[in-house]
Amino acid sequence: MSTKHASVTTIVQVDAEEKEVACDGGGVMGHPLVYLPFGKKNSIVCYYCGKRFQRRSSEASS
Repeated sequence: MSTKHASVTTIVQVDAEEKEVACDGGGVMGHPLVYLPFGKKNSIVCYYCGKRFQRRSSEASS
């Protein structure tokens, strides 16, 4: 019998100009602090906790 767990992805909106974000997982059961560069992408996922960081579009911040 297999048990499927529902995964919940947290999406964090950041400014369109951000070059990288820092993630520690948050809370008591966090993880080591890591810096995640966007490069040419508009979103990046933390490889420890799965939190997704999404750049806001430049039109939305105007």
